[in-house]
Amino acid sequence: MTTLEGLMDRADAGGADSVALLDEAIPCLNALMDEATTMEAYLYCRVSTNSRDEEAQAKLSILEGKINRLGKAQTRFTAWIGTQNVDALLAGSQAARDHEFALRKAKTLSEHLMSPVEEALASDLLLSGGLPWAKLHANVCSQLKVPVDLPSGTAVLPMSAVRNLAYDSDRAVRAAAYNAELAAWEQTETTLAACMNGVKGEMNTLGARRGWKSALETATFQAHIDEATLDAMMSAARKAFPDFRRYLNAKAKAIGLEKLAWYDLFAPLSADGKKYPWPEAEKFILEQFYGYGSRLGDYAKRCFDENWIDVPPAEGKVDGAYCSPARKEESRVLLNYSPDFKWVSTLAHELGHAYHNLCLAERSGLQRNTPMTLAETASIFCETIVKRAVLKDGDESEKLAVLEASLMGATQVCVDITSRFLFEKGVFEKRTERELSPREMSELMREAQLQTYGDGLDPDLLHPYMWAAKPHYYAAGSAYYNFPYMFGLLFGLGLYSVFQKEPEGFHARYDDLLSSTGLADAATLAQRFGIDLRSEEFWAGSLDQIRADVDQFVALVEG
Repeated sequence: MTTLEGLMDRADAGGADSVALLDEAIPCLNALMDEATTMEAYLYCRVSTNSRDEEAQAKLSILEGKINRLGKAQTRFTAWIGTQNVDALLAGSQAARDHEFALRKAKTLSEHLMSPVEEALASDLLLSGGLPWAKLHANVCSQLKVPVDLPSGTAVLPMSAVRNLAYDSDRAVRAAAYNAELAAWEQTETTLAACMNGVKGEMNTLGARRGWKSALETATFQAHIDEATLDAMMSAARKAFPDFRRYLNAKAKAIGLEKLAWYDLFAPLSADGKKYPWPEAEKFILEQFYGYGSRLGDYAKRCFDENWIDVPPAEGKVDGAYCSPARKEESRVLLNYSPDFKWVSTLAHELGHAYHNLCLAERSGLQRNTPMTLAETASIFCETIVKRAVLKDGDESEKLAVLEASLMGATQVCVDITSRFLFEKGVFEKRTERELSPREMSELMREAQLQTYGDGLDPDLLHPYMWAAKPHYYAAGSAYYNFPYMFGLLFGLGLYSVFQKEPEGFHARYDDLLSSTGLADAATLAQRFGIDLRSEEFWAGSLDQIRADVDQFVALVEG
């Protein structure tokens, strides 16, 4: 750290040879980024599997201070790049040429920096602003104990276990969990609204001072896309909502309901559907991954064999699933696994992230800086491998179950993500004037759900507290965390379509794409496969694959 700070001191003093200084700064920064990634992965994995681990919480807090110091040095590096002729650096330095995209992004970012003193202060205040708000949200949610009035009696469960009951085959259990969850969120709404106001308020304030037009402009820059790409994707998704509603209404019919309630979104089609105990899920994943290619299969086997996956729900464990890079080709995966195909698909998704990390392993820290949009590419691709395998070889009941799981996920990623986008846009806009109350947040959430789910759900049984349940809104320094998931789904489907049409040589091209996600913007990388991301036609083509699944699902239901 002192070396990088010393280099920036020399840069600030003036007179240093720019190329020579850059040739020292880049490897120094890369080494620090690698070290920070490994330490943060270790401590966050400990905290997220047990938020009551006080030792890990304390060590993580210390590390956050060190990462903050690294962030300040990196901001100084960005500011210095802003004073340089990047073309001259590229002409004189191999290290610069190896990191051209990062340097050009830094040049643009430098135009949105406050003064050095203000940037240093903002970095220091992050430790008492955005980060603690995000941590408070995670700690409150992971430690929340919820009494649920189940048919078998009252049970007190962690929130992650309560939310998993949404997959139960008994509608009475799902309804009880839904009601208990809403009651628990209501009890914590003041605290969680303060977290939301804190995170969004900080982003609005800093974004305005840095000269960004809006949080959305910041988000698209961070995502390595432009707003024309985002608009084309969102427009195509909106036009597909009637098809998603066809699926939801067909699902209601399949489980004997006139209309789905929110708590029916994840209901299995039958109580005796195929189950996937963990050993069977592991075997199934390996079969499908080896069917695609030996490199993917071998890597997934290593993840299982070396126990890189934390599997079951537990008290103090965060909800949902994630994959974290650890060191070089290693990753760690968190699940809250239950034995249904949805979680098999989630396992494939997270192992896709891990495979992406493998492809990035030989890149430097700056070269591995992958935006969320492209970070979802391999995960969606792996989900699609698993789904298509069952649709090809399964019997009718298996096909129906897999179509249901796939459409359930696609509905979340296209319809629900749009609702989250609309909600977050409303919060950012209103937060420029004042704080929002918990009631206002719930009203914004419900309105967004009405706009997106439409007549696919019972309007009286929505989920106004999804703003409290989703951690994505609270990530410090991150805006519109959600739309990259839709990008990843539809881009991944587009790539899978290319694979089906042009399998010869695809594996090497695909791995090279994954290795390059920090080396160019999304549009440039997509052009390697003849994809125009600014064309609504591309996104509509990916959605056509989902429409075809809806058609098949409806036909099987109406049988």
